[in-house]
Amino acid sequence: MINEVLEEAVRWHSPPASRGGKQGRIYYGTQVSTEPPTIALFVNDSKRFNDNYRRYIERQFRDQLGFRGTPIRLLWRSKKTREMENVTANRATKV
Repeated sequence: MINEVLEEAVRWHSPPASRGGKQGRIYYGTQVSTEPPTIALFVNDSKRFNDNYRRYIERQFRDQLGFRGTPIRLLWRSKKTREMENVTANRATKV
């Protein structure tokens, strides 16, 4: 259901593009907690999504999933950050 809301929201209003022409992309979303409802959105680079677009996505979740009046949290997870976490966690340290 979360990904269906995301697909429709992106279809109506695509993510903003930077001046260099690179566009933000939302890969998928998943609910990670229930109190308060917390949704993790996996994106290519969270810095590409301005406050207006973040509010737009939050408003879509509120309207489509019935979260009106309920505090919800959106976690924007960048692909680059996740890749760096994997690389640094597995690196051998010099002695």
